[in-house]
Amino acid sequence: MTYLPEKTVRYKTYVKTALVEALRPVFKNHLDEKLRNTNVTIDFPKERQSYPSVVIKFYEREISNAGVGHEEVLIDDDNNSWKFKHYFYNGDVEFSILALSSLDRDLISDTLVQTIAMGNLADYTNNFFNRIYPPNTSNIPDSVGHYININSDKINGFGENQNPVPWNSEDDLIYQVSYRSSIWGEFYSLPADVPLDFIKQVFLYPYTDDQTLPEGSENLNNWT
Repeated sequence: MTYLPEKTVRYKTYVKTALVEALRPVFKNHLDEKLRNTNVTIDFPKERQSYPSVVIKFYEREISNAGVGHEEVLIDDDNNSWKFKHYFYNGDVEFSILALSSLDRDLISDTLVQTIAMGNLADYTNNFFNRIYPPNTSNIPDSVGHYININSDKINGFGENQNPVPWNSEDDLIYQVSYRSSIWGEFYSLPADVPLDFIKQVFLYPYTDDQTLPEGSENLNNWT
C-alpha cells in the first residue's frame, strides 16, 4: 500500500492504516491456503479479482482533549522546549466481509472472530496484535504518539445479506456480513524534531494565577 506524505497530525489515517496492516498478514499466513488471497482494504472492491475482501471502516464517536485546556511541554537538558497536545478518541471499528459465496464469507468470518477474540493463541493470528500493540516502535515510527485499544471481549455482528455485484453479471452475488468492536485510543501532536528519550525526571509545581513560581519550588516533588 502506498501512502501520501502527510503534513497534518495523523489520527484517522493512522487508525485505518494500522488495522489494515494488522489484518493483512493474518490472511497472508493463514493455515488454510484458500484464504490467503483474501484482500484487506478500506475501499469497496469493484472488480471480481478483488474478492473476497475485508473492508475496514472506522466510526468515531468522540474526540476529546486529555484535560480542560490541556497542553504538554517537553524541556530538554539544554532548556529547549516543545509544546504539543494530547487527545483521546473512541468509537467502533467495522470489518465488513465481502465474498462471492456464503462459504467463503463464513470461513473469513471464523478467521476474523478468532483473530480478535483469541488471536494471541496462534502465530499467524497474533500478527494482528503485534501491529496494533507494537513491541518495538522503531520498526513502526508512526506508532510513536499513537495508541490503539480494541475491545476484544465483545464483538457485535450485523446481519448477513446478498447484493448484486458491481460488474455486469446477472448470476453472481456478493455475500456480506459485518462485525464491529469498540475502539478507543490516544494521539499526540508531536513535533517532528521532538526528542523521544526516556523521561529522566518530572517536576511538579503548585498552580498560581500569575504562573509565578515561589522561590525554591523548582525542586518541589522532584522524581529522578
